[in-house]
Amino acid sequence: MVLLALFIPIGPLALDRHWSELMQDIQTPILKHLALVFNALGKGFWRGLTLTAVGLLLLVARRWAALISFAVAESLTPLLGNVIKTLVTRPRPPGAMLNPHGSSFPSGHAAYAGATAVALVLLFSRPDRKRPLWWALAAVITAGMAWSRTYLQVHWLSDVFAGSLLGIAVTLGSFAVAQILLERRRKEAP
Repeated sequence: MVLLALFIPIGPLALDRHWSELMQDIQTPILKHLALVFNALGKGFWRGLTLTAVGLLLLVARRWAALISFAVAESLTPLLGNVIKTLVTRPRPPGAMLNPHGSSFPSGHAAYAGATAVALVLLFSRPDRKRPLWWALAAVITAGMAWSRTYLQVHWLSDVFAGSLLGIAVTLGSFAVAQILLERRRKEAP
């Protein structure tokens, strides 16, 4: 992610422009409505409701390590995203259907979707034959959020790609650290 932030050009890549034009070409009221639903789910009330519901489920189940890992991932993802936005200061695409603020790289909505979708799989699925289906659903949700940001012309394709990677990486990292610490604690226990 750091390498992406260091080497991403201020202007859009050729692929970014091509994708943006494609999103403009396929605009329909139904797709706009779907994109706006994803937009709402990735901010404010709906985002807060989702995070609170997951946190409460983990709290009630007394899954302390899972709760801490989830909280770290969901806190660190937007923090790192905003730090990178401040450092990169990439302009947003022209013709946005919304009034976003801040710079474009990376997408905070895509980072949130990647972080949360991966966390949900890790928290609520078992490592069995069904888990690949949950991973596929997480990928579809993350891709849907990424698509919506480019469809609404508030992010370039490379912004949502980087945002998704950021969220996924932070979540995998926070859960991995928790596993390592729990394993170390188990080995030290009598």
